[in-house]
Parts: sequence; C-alpha cells; structure tokens
Amino acid sequence: MNKSKKKIITRIISIILAVVLLAVGTFGGYLLYRFNCDKSNAVNSYDSVYNANQVNLSTDDSGLFKILKITDTHFFDGVCENDEHTLNDMKAILDKTPCDLIVVTGDLVDGFNLKPTYDKFGAIDLFASLVEKYDTPWTFAPGNNDFEIDGSNEDIIAFMMQYKHFVCGNSKDIDGSMQFVIDVYSGDELVHSVAIMDSGARKPKAIGSYQPISENQANWLNDEVNARKVKTSVFFHMPTTAFQTAYDNGEAYKDFERYNTYPYDEIKDDYIFDDVIKDNEYITLLSCGHQHSNNMCSFYNGRYYQLSSVSGYSAGRNDFIVPSCTLTTINTLDDNPKTMYSFEQIRA
Repeated sequence: MNKSKKKIITRIISIILAVVLLAVGTFGGYLLYRFNCDKSNAVNSYDSVYNANQVNLSTDDSGLFKILKITDTHFFDGVCENDEHTLNDMKAILDKTPCDLIVVTGDLVDGFNLKPTYDKFGAIDLFASLVEKYDTPWTFAPGNNDFEIDGSNEDIIAFMMQYKHFVCGNSKDIDGSMQFVIDVYSGDELVHSVAIMDSGARKPKAIGSYQPISENQANWLNDEVNARKVKTSVFFHMPTTAFQTAYDNGEAYKDFERYNTYPYDEIKDDYIFDDVIKDNEYITLLSCGHQHSNNMCSFYNGRYYQLSSVSGYSAGRNDFIVPSCTLTTINTLDDNPKTMYSFEQIRA
C-alpha cells in the first residue's frame, strides 16, 4: 500500500473517531445535564422541610380515619393519552371516595426518560392541582424512579411545598428525603399515628441495585412510635423481605385481590428494617407499592402487610391489572390490630 493510500485511510479513521468521540461526549454531557438539572422552578427551599410544623389531624365521633393511597402512576407529561386517562380516573375516585389523608407512595412520575417531551414537573403540577381541589391533606413518600432524572426527590418535595394541602417533614440526622409522623387525635387524645418514609432508590441512578431502608431510618421509626405508644400505620414505596413471608404465611385479608407476579422479597437487604421493627407492637400496618403487578394484604406477626398494584396507565403492568387506588379505613377506637383496619381497592 503506498503512502498516499495510507494517509487517506488514516484520515478517514481519524474523522470517524472524531465523530464518535463528539457523539459520545455530547450524549454524555446531555446525560450529566439531565441527571443533575432541576426543572422544577420551585418557589420553596427544600431545607424548610426540616422546620415543617408537626402535622395533627383528627377523627370524627365515629373514630374512623380514612387514607387513600395512590401509587406508581408514572406520569410522563400529564397530557399524553395514558396520563389523561390516569387523571380522569383519579378525579372519579376522589369524587366518590371521601378521605382524611391522601398518601402518594412513590413513582408518581416516570424515571429514566430521555424523551424531549418528558415533563416531570408539569405532570406533578397537574396531579397536585387536581388533588388540591378536594381540600384534603396529602403527602408523598419518594419512590425509586421519581429522582432519576430532571431533578432530585428534594427538588420534587420543594416543588410540592407550594401547594396548600401538601404536608411533609424530615430529620437531618437520618437518611432519605422524607421522614415524618402525622398524629391523629380524637378530641385531645392521640389515638393513632401515620408514618411516612423514604424507602430508598438505586445507586447509581437508574442502573444500580436497590438501596434498602437504612438502619438509622428503622431506628428513627422505632423511636417515634415508642415515644407515642399508639398504633401506627407506616407508608413507603418498596416492600421489605417480610412482605414475602407475610404473603406465604400470613392470613389473607378477605376480598382483597392477591397477585404474586414478582418475588416480594426482591430487595434482599431490607431484612435490616424488618429485624429492627419486628417486635414493635405499635407498628400495625406496613403499606407500599413498587411491584406494579403484585397485590396483597396479609395479617402476619401482629400487623398487616399491604402492597398495592399500579394506580396509573403509564406504568408498566400485566394485562390483567386494572389501575386502582387503595382505601384504608382505620377504626381508632379499636385496639385490636387485626380488626381495626379495613382495606378496599377503588377503581374509577
């Protein structure tokens, strides 16, 4: 091969390599931007969450306290066909389901999504604006997908703090973006508590293994519950290993559909949380989502383990799953953990 041909080949290879490196560099820079930017335009600082007022709610004379759980909606932009379907269902459910508290147990929005039309905070605004119309306190337990792109869980919470009925809280000395307790009173008497927890996500974002609930979070929960000495319902996103044990060995709640599409104990290290709280008699309900096509409610070891399938049409799911919300009714006058709860799947 003569020198002229070698120069041409070398030049072509150099051009190809330069194009590849430019493309990789551009895409890498775009990923760094998308992973780390905050598109929320939040008017509040997340730091104010640490100074949030203690949340106290009350029951009426019946002693009943109703919590509507929404989970795994995976909103994309709030206006696509699936999202419109979800929002219409949410309105229909909220119209016919009076409640005292609304809890969003994570994956409110889609996770790792590079489509330019993805609008995380636009979707959150449409959802929050709908919920606000019902004058009901509502809160958010972060999921594993919420923080993956276009803003962190802290950005989401700071954004949500602009809404009048949104309630939140956290402690600086523990892991996670949201940990606080809502106290429920009958008159002047504390009769029940509701704990909201951040159950972790992935490290690194979108591709790593799931993080378990940390030991300091579990200890925080124990301390808060033991200080109050009333029955407590706990809401978070991802199930712990005890959910599989409860599914296999617990007593299934009547008339609540049971699906075992995925292993309930997929996050193996979450046994740490289970070990820390297993003997706490005041923790009477653990309620979560995350596993889109799983569904269960079982009474085991003195408490209910309840996992709900998806609430949204943009969330991946098996064909037999119809999006729904879960209504948990707590009879705060009943001291028996097994009989004080009733659970109902609500569909539009």
